[in-house]
Amino acid sequence: MYDLAIPEYELFLISSTNSPSRDAALFRVAECHRMAGNSSAARSAYEKLLSEFKAGEFAAAGAYRLGEIHFAEKHFEPAFLQFDLASSGVGDPEVRLSAAYFAARSLDALKKDDMAEERYRAVLAASGTNPYHDNAGIALAALQLRNGKKTSALSTLANLIETTSSPDVGNSAALQAGALAKELGIVDKALQFYDRVAQRGGDEKSRSEAFLAALRLRYETNDADGIIGAGEGIENRVPVESRAEALQILASSYRKAGKENLAVGIYDRLAKEFPEMASNPDTRYQRLLSLYATKDKGFVSAVDEFLKIAKNLKHIASASLLKAETLFLQGDYAGAAAAYGTIVENAAFTPEQQKASLYKWAWCLAESGDQSGAIRAYTSFVEKNPQDKLAATAILQRGLAKQKTGDFDSSLSDFELVVKAYPFSKEVEIAILQIALTYGQKKNYSEMSNAFRLLLQKFPNTAAAAQAKFWLGWAAFEQKDYKAAVAQLDSARTLDPAAYRDRAALRILLSHFQLKDLSSAAREAEQCKPELIPPELRVWLAQGMFESKDFIKAEKHLAPLVAMPASMPVDGWILLAETQMALNKMAEAGTSVDQYLSMTEDPDARARGLLLKARAALGLNKVAEARLAADEALQLQPEGRLNSEARYVVGEIFFKESDFDSAARSFMAVAVLTEDPDITPRALKKAAEAYRLSGKDAEADKALKEVGERFPGSLMNSGV
Repeated sequence: MYDLAIPEYELFLISSTNSPSRDAALFRVAECHRMAGNSSAARSAYEKLLSEFKAGEFAAAGAYRLGEIHFAEKHFEPAFLQFDLASSGVGDPEVRLSAAYFAARSLDALKKDDMAEERYRAVLAASGTNPYHDNAGIALAALQLRNGKKTSALSTLANLIETTSSPDVGNSAALQAGALAKELGIVDKALQFYDRVAQRGGDEKSRSEAFLAALRLRYETNDADGIIGAGEGIENRVPVESRAEALQILASSYRKAGKENLAVGIYDRLAKEFPEMASNPDTRYQRLLSLYATKDKGFVSAVDEFLKIAKNLKHIASASLLKAETLFLQGDYAGAAAAYGTIVENAAFTPEQQKASLYKWAWCLAESGDQSGAIRAYTSFVEKNPQDKLAATAILQRGLAKQKTGDFDSSLSDFELVVKAYPFSKEVEIAILQIALTYGQKKNYSEMSNAFRLLLQKFPNTAAAAQAKFWLGWAAFEQKDYKAAVAQLDSARTLDPAAYRDRAALRILLSHFQLKDLSSAAREAEQCKPELIPPELRVWLAQGMFESKDFIKAEKHLAPLVAMPASMPVDGWILLAETQMALNKMAEAGTSVDQYLSMTEDPDARARGLLLKARAALGLNKVAEARLAADEALQLQPEGRLNSEARYVVGEIFFKESDFDSAARSFMAVAVLTEDPDITPRALKKAAEAYRLSGKDAEADKALKEVGERFPGSLMNSGV
């Protein structure tokens, strides 16, 4: 009943000016006016109270009320004075704490920051029930931030998070602290604040906001493992409007962690669920990087589609370069050349990218067959980058391109330029090798050999040592220096058996042949592939074996030619027949001599063959066939050694038939007609044997005596 109370209090104040309760009455009058809505009267009453009383509980209470009035009117200076008075004089702890808080607020509004900060700290330190604790902490942090005291503000917020009883205040402070820690570069601390809210916060909005903030921070600091470690479905832990961003962050994290296949899967999901985000050029560029890393077959097509919408010049440059690199690795050199060609003069690319692309452009042109274009591109590279580490390589490759066009003189100039201008580059070794090979193509074998010798001198451990030695051996062979040829060719195949064993074998074998080194040739032939040995060389080897009476090896050398009759030289057949005769292979000898006779019309040759045929037939007891062959031989050779041989064979035929008289006459006819040291003694001895068998011992003794007289020593070891 404030209206009734007011006049009673006023009456008391008029009548009792010295009453000890006057300060209480003045306060009550002011309170009644305030409660009754008489703000002006209330204010006057509070002011009268404070003008009469400077201390006491009611003065302090009045000061608090007057401070509220000034604070509401934004008169912060007087408000502070009143609140300051109240904070030290009011008996009620809650009112005293309230006064202290609003005193701090007033100082804060007056920008008296140091004093305000001190008062806020005092409020925060108050024990017991403290309804102003959270507000004081929030205000103090704001004040510290306003003064650039970010570290202090972070400490205040961290304390507030731990001391507040309100989840909402704690979440808000943690989110603010996380942002502040991030700004200060204390990433671990920021993540702790965000994760605290995301994992233990109260409302879903705060949890989502904190999780998204942590996700962004981990992405910004390249903590891909941390993002991936958050587990599947992270996009469901952020607001709907941020899910596309979360998926994009997850995809990028997979890519940074090297899990490109998973990244592609997320990008494909983005394209399906958030087409607007997926069509964003930046997102599509990121997807391209993952497609490139996974060697996706559709990468080149994806680049072409991306380039239609891309605006970022760096992304355009990078995508174009990756396309060129992909085509290069796929061996599509024509396509790669076209792609690199768009880069070399494009200002959107860095000078380093242009330089690298120019070199690869030249390479691809060469590989795709455009040697003229490659030569121009390599020339451009060298002119623009004469000191580059690839300059020597570019000149070398240009020389190879010229070599392919048949411009050997110009290619030699490039190879020699590498040797002279870049003497310490690794390309020198290859350049010298190419000099040698180019001279070889020009059939200048002398210069070729000089270059190969230089290569071996400068690079004794060169990978091309076998190649160099092979061609040095080849040149020596062409120059008829067969000993040198053997040494170099043998060294080549020792160094690289796979490449030069067969290629060197024939020339080594031919060199031994030219040197008439039968034993070395025979050893070489044993290791050589049969099909590599020329027929004439086989016959020569067989002849040597035959003459040394190694009939088995002689036949072995000729055997491969029997399977290919057309490849056997004519004299090979007669040699084979003689070898088979020596091995007592009469039937095979007969077949071989028939082949020989079918290939010759020469009287001497045929007579020789017929004699062999006769002996083979005789060995098979085919006497009639033997006689026909011997008679034909006599007709072809009416005189001479072959005639004597034929007569000897006729004697053997008679002997076979046990017609020893006729045999003796035939053998004696040989002795009469010829003085051959080989056949004549044999004929006389055979005649003596025939005479003896026919019972004509005197004639036998006479024949043997004639042997001793005409051919002394021929009876030694004869058993006669």
